[in-house]
Amino acid sequence: MRRSVTATTQSRTRKANVQDLPKHLVLAFLALASLFPMYFVLTNSFKNLGEFSQNLLSLPTTLRWENYLTAWQVVDGPLWNSTFISVMSVLGILLVGSVAAYAFARLYIPGKNVLYVMVLLLLFIPSFLTLIPLYLQLKKFGLGDNHWGLILTYIAAGQAFCILVMRNYFQGLPRELFEAAHIDGASDLQIFTQIALPLSVPALISVGIISFIPVWNDLLLPQLVLSRETQTVTMALVGFQNGGSSAQSTAFGPLMAGYVLASLPLVLIFSTLMRYYINGITSGAVKG
Repeated sequence: MRRSVTATTQSRTRKANVQDLPKHLVLAFLALASLFPMYFVLTNSFKNLGEFSQNLLSLPTTLRWENYLTAWQVVDGPLWNSTFISVMSVLGILLVGSVAAYAFARLYIPGKNVLYVMVLLLLFIPSFLTLIPLYLQLKKFGLGDNHWGLILTYIAAGQAFCILVMRNYFQGLPRELFEAAHIDGASDLQIFTQIALPLSVPALISVGIISFIPVWNDLLLPQLVLSRETQTVTMALVGFQNGGSSAQSTAFGPLMAGYVLASLPLVLIFSTLMRYYINGITSGAVKG
């Protein structure tokens, strides 16, 4: 009897494996397709111009680390500028957005639902439509060619998404926790800082990562506001690609090395915070 049950179970397992084979093949293909750009950039970052021209997909014959030295001279300062702008922007988005989201979720505010809908409507405004008014306002307030002008702009632009996510998360927390804290005499500020925020770390990390990526990769607004002395890493790479001399404009190996260096902060963030990011997603941080 046991042998019969075992044979039946093995037969069902084989059938399930056969049925799942097409799905596994599709997933494997998608995984390879997503990794191909990383392979392309990384391998070509060690090539010289001759190897790059002969075969874009081949492995380099020699690891030319001098390409990275050349790229570092280009992105050194801009890399730190982008880091400062991105970190301060994300911190501002989380601070202001989480406070507003908690007010929408847990405090009594007359007309807050209407105000919340008005905030969400900001998500439907294309960012490029506000570039000219934004540039004029930054110039008027003396924030042109200033990192803080970009930081304040990014903080304002990220509020709608942060409020949307954090409000839903705060509303999903057990109401009994807040009622018990009120009974014990805790103020709204104490409840927010000592209960709501600690329980919302996965959601905050999720919003932080999602907000960090577009700020780090933004090119249009920095090009409009900043100069060469205060440029971000995206501006530096575009300038390196379109360099004035023909030798610089065809230095594809150092250019690819610059792309690798510019992507390292994103890789570091995802590799260290992915567990918290997944927890925030699966616990309902981005559910409507």
